[in-house]
Amino acid sequence: MVQQAGINFVVAPDYLPDHFSHWYLLSSHLQRETELSIHLHLPANAAEIQELAEGGKMDMLYANAFDAVALIKDKGYLPLVCLKDKFDEAVVAVSAESEYQKIEDLPVDALIKTGPNPDIRCLGLRLLKQAGLDVEQLKIEEAATFPQAASALIRGQAQAGFFPASTYAHMSKRTLEQLRVLQESSFAAVTHMVVLHPDFAEQQEALRQAFAEMADKPTGKTTLEALDLPTGFATLTQEAAEQMVADAEENGKQDD
Repeated sequence: MVQQAGINFVVAPDYLPDHFSHWYLLSSHLQRETELSIHLHLPANAAEIQELAEGGKMDMLYANAFDAVALIKDKGYLPLVCLKDKFDEAVVAVSAESEYQKIEDLPVDALIKTGPNPDIRCLGLRLLKQAGLDVEQLKIEEAATFPQAASALIRGQAQAGFFPASTYAHMSKRTLEQLRVLQESSFAAVTHMVVLHPDFAEQQEALRQAFAEMADKPTGKTTLEALDLPTGFATLTQEAAEQMVADAEENGKQDD
C-alpha cells in the first residue's frame, strides 16, 4: 500500500538556515497527527529537488506558489494548504558601492541576478515595471541560490538583484554591509503552498487537516512560531491556487 511506503516530504530550500531543525519538528507533528510515515527531505538547491522528483521521492512538496501550481497543472498534484497571512515579498538590491540610488536609475539593459524562485522573479519584475522600466530589455540571470546571487552582485557581475525579503534580512552581517536595498515589495500577492502527489489522494484530507490545525495545538503552535509562521496554514483548493498565480502574473502585466 502507498501508506506503508511512507510519504517523502520535500521542503524547497527557501527557508532560513536557523529553521533547518524546526522542519523536523513539523514533520514529526504531522506524523503524530496523521499516523502516516513521513520522510523529510531538505534539499540544498533546485537541482537536488529535481533529483528527488526524478527518483520518485517527491510525494509532498512545500514550495513557492509558481512551482506548486506548475505541479498541479502538469503533474496532477493535489493542493493541501498555503501559508496563512504570510506572503512572499521581494527585495531589489544593489551593491553598496553602486551608483544607483533608486530603481529608476537602473540602465534599460541592466543585468539582474536572482535565485531559482519564479515568485521572486515575478515580484521583482513587477517592482521594476512600476518604476517605468521596460523589463523586456533587461537581462535576468539565475543563480543556483540567493547567496550566490548576492556574491555575484557584490563582485560587480550584475547591476541589481532580486531576493526574498525574509532571506535578504537574514543574510550575514558582512553580506548586508556590501549590499543596499533599492526597494522592497508589499504586494501581499503570493504565498508558499504544500501540494501532494496524486498517488496519495487517500491521505489528502488527513494531511490537509493536520496542517490546518497546527496553530490550534500547543506543540504545533510552538513549532510554527519557531519557523516564523505563527498563523500557520490555511486549506487550499486548486482553483484558489491557480488564481493566486494568475492574479500575480496579470498584475505584473497591468503594472506596465
